[in-house]
Amino acid sequence: MARTREFDPAAALDQAMEVFWDRGYAATSMDDLVKATGVSRYGIYGTFGNKRELFRAALAHYAQAQQQSVMAPLLKPDAGLPEIRECFARRLKFAAGEAGMRGCMICNAATELGPKDDVLSADARGLLDTTGEALKTALETAVRTGQVAGNLDTKAAADRLLGAMIALAVLARAGYRRRRLKQLVDGALAPLA
Repeated sequence: MARTREFDPAAALDQAMEVFWDRGYAATSMDDLVKATGVSRYGIYGTFGNKRELFRAALAHYAQAQQQSVMAPLLKPDAGLPEIRECFARRLKFAAGEAGMRGCMICNAATELGPKDDVLSADARGLLDTTGEALKTALETAVRTGQVAGNLDTKAAADRLLGAMIALAVLARAGYRRRRLKQLVDGALAPLA
């Protein structure tokens, strides 16, 4: 008879995500993951596969959590300039808070693994591209509804805003305070006024 699973995979994934987010991929050992989750190596391997696959699942889990909290305004139907501003306000609140000192797990993964692992790099790029596309769609709505100038290059503007979001995460991780982070956000949004 097969043994029943003695742990909650969703809770274990959440705990693994926290460890990877704190330490990064390379500095996290399987022993760290076993200790943090309370799940045996066998349980981790049987449920998630190897460390790399667990990291990929944790990265996707992080992205989903960010979508539900920080990125939620951009996912509304007909999101435009007010939703872009709200998204940046949420991102600023997050970055200026205690969790912001850890940066953005997606950005952390991209910088740590980009040159070393094509698959994990592609995962991070895909998640960043999703944010860029949401920004572009909101900017297109803003142009269509007259919230911003009709000649705005929405692709270039979305890339600049995505760059500002990434910079916000990196600067927060580097210890910049809220005032400086707000200046970055204000500067990024100013051309849209």
